[in-house]
Parts: sequence; structure tokens; C-alpha cells
Amino acid sequence: MKSVLAQHLSHSGDLEVLVVDNTADRDAQGWIMALQGQDPRIRYIHAAEPGISHARNIGILNANGDFLAFLDDDETAAPDWLSSLHQALETHGADIGTGPVHPVFEDKDTLDWDPTPFFYGAREELPTGAHRDSARTGNILFRVSTCFNGTPPFNPSFGKSGGEDTELTHRLFLAGRKIIWVTDANVQEFWPAEKSSLSAFLRRKRVTARNTTRARIGASPKKLPAIVALVAKSLVQLAIFALPALGTYSFDRQRFAACALHLNSALGKLTYWYRTDYYQANHETQS
Repeated sequence: MKSVLAQHLSHSGDLEVLVVDNTADRDAQGWIMALQGQDPRIRYIHAAEPGISHARNIGILNANGDFLAFLDDDETAAPDWLSSLHQALETHGADIGTGPVHPVFEDKDTLDWDPTPFFYGAREELPTGAHRDSARTGNILFRVSTCFNGTPPFNPSFGKSGGEDTELTHRLFLAGRKIIWVTDANVQEFWPAEKSSLSAFLRRKRVTARNTTRARIGASPKKLPAIVALVAKSLVQLAIFALPALGTYSFDRQRFAACALHLNSALGKLTYWYRTDYYQANHETQS
């Protein structure tokens, strides 16, 4: 909240901050109302029906701006985050902008493997303005007039599985909306120690691949060819990385991690129909 309120904007009054509380008992209301007394730009909204899609849809319904940004509750934004996203959308005539999310580990010294390659890949090397075909809501700015039409945009059928953001943005892409990468719109995501183990990372990759695949197939106008292509890609991944993963498991933690990441990505694609409870999966991993 502090990082959002500290954004460098030409007119600070142009900003409103909506906090959507999706807990049954309104757990966040007390401290949000206390903050609201210090800064009137903050608005508290309670979304009684559980599910991230419902929470985000209610937030959109109550938003007043011409542009709408999302930031997850375990993230902080750089001071020029919003201005960088907005300037890029205006410069490139885009409808949606998304940028990098940098990990901040609670206790990096306890990690017995290097997670850096899993956060910085081909996407992070793109220049500002590069086109994307989907985006996630951990770091995103929408142009309201071209992306929302008054109907709830996030699909509640994804429930607690996750992937509703990929489904929405890919659907908007297929409808002709322009999604761009914004390299200097930086966000940091906090990773507690219990989520930073290799096993937790691999499970997250499997769940993410499953949800992303389901979203892409659901939005595709030709579902059967999309399924065939994804199955073929998954089988190739399994064929390439299964033996190296087995061969490096005992003596090269880093190479095993790289191979296992591809294997879990393939397994996620092949089981896209399975309705994962993402939040329950995270809880089980942490415990």
C-alpha cells in the first residue's frame, strides 16, 4: 500500500487505490480504514463471494479511472511503476501493459539452488513495446475503454485454481487488443522461506502450466488443433528432459532443477483439464 501511494505521478489526485477484501470476516477492513484516514485516495471494498475472479470483478465495477492497474498483495511497486506503464501505453498505442516481477526471498542463504534463471528468461529481455499474447495481473495496466464493457471480465469458473488473468488477457488479445511489455515498470514479489524450496517451485510450475493451458484452450476458436499442438509440445518436452533429470538428480542440483522445470511444465499441459485448487496447493506445499 505504501509503495502504491508513493507513486511519482504528475497529478497525485488522479490516483485512487481500491483494496478488495475477499475474506468472509472483513479481516483487512480495520487497517485499511485507518490508512484511509491518512489518505482519502484509498477505498475499501468487501467482496463476500470467495474467489479471486469475483474480487477482481468487483474491483473493476467500482473503479473510476480511465486506466486500471493491478498489484498483488505480496508485491511492492517501484516509484515510477504506474507512470512507466501509462507512458508506454500512450507511446505505443497499446491497450494493456505488463512488466517484470522481481523476487525478494525471505532467506536466500537457505536456498540450495539458484532460482535466478526461473525468473529471468526471454520475456525479461524484451524491449519496451514488444508484443505479448497474454499477461498476468501481478503487474499490469489496462486501458478501461478498450478492455472492459461493463460485464464481469474475469471468468469465475476458474474459481480458486488461478489462470483467470491469463484467460482474460489472451481473450482480449484474440479480440484485437494490443498487449505490450514494459521493461522499466518494476515490481518486487516477496517469497517467504516456505515457498522457496525447489519442490514448491516445481509444483507451482505444474499448476501454472495447467492453468495457462486451460485458459489458452478455452479462448482458442479452434480447440482441437490447439489441444493437439500442446500435447505434441508436452511429449517433446518429456522426451528431451526426462533422462537428463534422472541423470542429474543426485549430483547436480541446478541442472536437475532446470530439467525438472520443463518436466513439470509438460505435466501441467497434459493435465490441463484437472481443476487444481491453487491456494490449497500452495498451503500443502508450505506445510
